[in-house]
Amino acid sequence: MYTSYWNLRVSPFLNADDESFLYPSEQLQEGVARLYYLIDQERIAGMVTGPYGVGKTFLLSCLVRRTQKAKIPLVRFDAIPQGGLPMARFILAALGIDDRPATFADAMMSFQRRCMDGGRGLVRHVLLVDEAQFLADGDGLLLVHSLSNLRIRSAGGEKPLFTIVLSGPPSLARSVDENESLRRRIQLVWTLDPLSRQQTFEYVQQHMRAAGGDIWAFSSEALDAVHVCSGGIPRNINNICDTSLMLGFAAGVNSIGPEIVREAAEDAGLVQNAAALYPPVPPAGPAPALSPYQPQ
Repeated sequence: MYTSYWNLRVSPFLNADDESFLYPSEQLQEGVARLYYLIDQERIAGMVTGPYGVGKTFLLSCLVRRTQKAKIPLVRFDAIPQGGLPMARFILAALGIDDRPATFADAMMSFQRRCMDGGRGLVRHVLLVDEAQFLADGDGLLLVHSLSNLRIRSAGGEKPLFTIVLSGPPSLARSVDENESLRRRIQLVWTLDPLSRQQTFEYVQQHMRAAGGDIWAFSSEALDAVHVCSGGIPRNINNICDTSLMLGFAAGVNSIGPEIVREAAEDAGLVQNAAALYPPVPPAGPAPALSPYQPQ
């Protein structure tokens, strides 16, 4: 709708997994490198946490691409509440195990029986579980714990059947901490934090550049406003900037200013953050009464 007005090839702020719009922050790159080290070295498990919208799923996608380049078999899915049995069935099918367990206990025995039989035809897999906070409901954490115990034979002896990477908000880390046995199997916890002011500037301009637009379509004051209103959360940045471009198109402006960003933040439901940028002016009260001793 607004792309031609801003001379853009595509919309630059869609919340989509598009590598051409990747902003390679140092924290993201290091997180991918550290988690891939666990995969490459056949370790048991790692975990990535951070606020909603901070880029955890994008980090997993980067990890997927790197793992696929190394031709390591991979299973990826989103956890579901009370989903121990269907998740176990999904993993069994991905491994080519043609069992159809009726209960969660049956599913766990299917894994164990295959491994105890020598793991015929089984190869190590990477298991990526997004939205892993839902594992705390039902048998999810028990499923991860059980899978982390599985071993298969190799030329060098035994190795884990899975390298498991869990991803979720801070509540995931708290749930894992309450399960000491599982926590001791997690060999790396990587936390993604919101972007800094400078990183927010770079993020917005990198997205505009990738879409073929003017990186200064957002004024420096507007970029400041984007950072304040978004809290440095990439998903918030995308929503605010996308709406700002639409509002700027509707208003016929040449560039986005902070007033448009504030309006976009309010439209995106980030009213509290927008209010921090422009706190409301208190209404003027009645004029103070003059003292009878005060000269007129």
